[in-house]
Amino acid sequence: MVRSAGSPGNAEDPASDRLGKDIQSHRLDPSVSRFTSTVTERQHPLDPDQIDPATKFLYTPHTITGLIVGFAILLITSRTFNPPVPPLAVRDNREATVRHGLVAAALVYLGYSFLQGPATSMVRPHPGLWRIIHGIVTLYLLVLVFILFQNVNDARSYLQFLYPNLGVHLPERAYGSECRLVIPGKGINWEVIKATLFDEFVVAHTLGWWGKALILRNYLLLWILSVGFELCELTFQHMLPNFNECWWDSWILDVAVCNFGGLLAGMATVRWFDSLEYNWEGLSKQPNLVAKAKRSVWQFSPHSWDSFHWHIFSSPMRCLESLAPIIFILIAEVNAFFLKFILWVPPLNPLNTYRLVLLFAMALPAVREWYLFIESDNSDLFNKLGPSAWLACAVVLAETLVCVKFGRGMFPEPWPPRVLWAWGSFLAVFGTFMAVWSVRHYLLAPRASSKPKTA
Repeated sequence: MVRSAGSPGNAEDPASDRLGKDIQSHRLDPSVSRFTSTVTERQHPLDPDQIDPATKFLYTPHTITGLIVGFAILLITSRTFNPPVPPLAVRDNREATVRHGLVAAALVYLGYSFLQGPATSMVRPHPGLWRIIHGIVTLYLLVLVFILFQNVNDARSYLQFLYPNLGVHLPERAYGSECRLVIPGKGINWEVIKATLFDEFVVAHTLGWWGKALILRNYLLLWILSVGFELCELTFQHMLPNFNECWWDSWILDVAVCNFGGLLAGMATVRWFDSLEYNWEGLSKQPNLVAKAKRSVWQFSPHSWDSFHWHIFSSPMRCLESLAPIIFILIAEVNAFFLKFILWVPPLNPLNTYRLVLLFAMALPAVREWYLFIESDNSDLFNKLGPSAWLACAVVLAETLVCVKFGRGMFPEPWPPRVLWAWGSFLAVFGTFMAVWSVRHYLLAPRASSKPKTA
C-alpha cells in the first residue's frame, strides 16, 4: 500500500481512474453521452485486476454457496421436520413465532442484498457491507409504508415489539424555559449554562456536523444547512417544545460552536483525504506482519476520494439542483424530532441513534450519486438517478407522510403570524430573484451572444 501526499484522489470508486478518463473524453466529445458506465450500472464496483490474490476469496460472489447455506439455516431454524405443535401451544406462542418469522424474513432479504444487491460507489471495508446497508434502508422504507396505513396508536404499539418500554407519552424537554445568563442579585446563572454546555447531545451535535461535511464537502452549502436548521427550529417551535431554545443556545452554542467546530473538523478531514494519492497494494505484497496489520487497518479508510464542485451560481437550474440535498437533509432532520414526538420515542432510545447512523451511511453514496446525476448530460436518454439517492429520497418522503398523517390534530396551536410573514417574504424575494436570474441567463444572455459583432 502506498499513501503519500500529492495529487487528489478521484472518487470513492476504485475504478475512478477509468471513470475519470471516460468523463474527460466525453467532455471533449459532445456527441458522446457522459457517465454511461457509472458504478451503478456495472455488475461489480471493483476492478478484478486490482484485487489482491490473498483476499480474492472475499470478493468472489459465492452466490451458489450463499443460497445453499441460507437454505440449510432456514431448514434448521424453521424446524421444518419437527413434529406438529398442538393448536393450544401455537396460540400461546403466536407472538414469539411472528417475531421470529419477521426477523427471519428480514435476514433473508439482507442476505439477498449482500449477494445480489445493487452495487454502489462505496467499496470499503467491503462492497457487501454497503449492499447490506442499502437493504436495511429498504426494509426501513417498507416499515414506514406499513406504518403509514395504520393509526397512530397501533404504530406506537408496534414499536413495543422492539422496545417494550415504549408506548408511554413522556414530556418533551423545553430548553428555552430559563434563558437568563445573569440573575439580578445572584450573579451568573451557572446552573443553566452548565446544563446546556454539558447536555448529552452537544458531542453528538458536533459529530453530526463533521459527518455532514464529509457528505456535502462544500462550505457554502454547509453554512446554508446550518442556518437553515436554526430557522426550522424557529418555524416549528410552537409545535415541538424541544425546539424552544434560548437565543444564545441556538446561535452561539449551536451555530458558532458546535456547527462551526464540526464543520471545520469535517472539512479538514475532506482536505486530508483529498491530498492523498491512493495506490493500494494488497496483503500479499506486504513485507512483514506489522505491515500487513497496518494494511488491514487502512482497509477501513476510503479507497479513493472525490471533490465536489457544485458550481452553485453557474445557472439557476444548477443552483436549485445544488440546494436539493440541503432541502432533503433539513426535512430528514426535522422529521427526526416529529417522529419521536408523535410516536412517543424518548430522545435516548436507541431507535433514534440507529436511524441517524443509517441515514448518514446512506447519504454518503446518495449525495455522490446525486452529484453525478446533475453533472450528467441531460440529452442522455438512459441517464437515471442512482439507487442510493433514489432510496434516500423515498425514505425522507415516506417519513414526512407519516409525520403529516399522524400529526393531524396533535398540534392545535395556529401558525404564528411572524412565521408566516417571514417565510412568505423569503419565498417572494427568492422567487423574484430566481425569475430575474432565469430571464437574464436563459433569454437575454443567449440573445446577446448571438448578435453579430460590428467593427
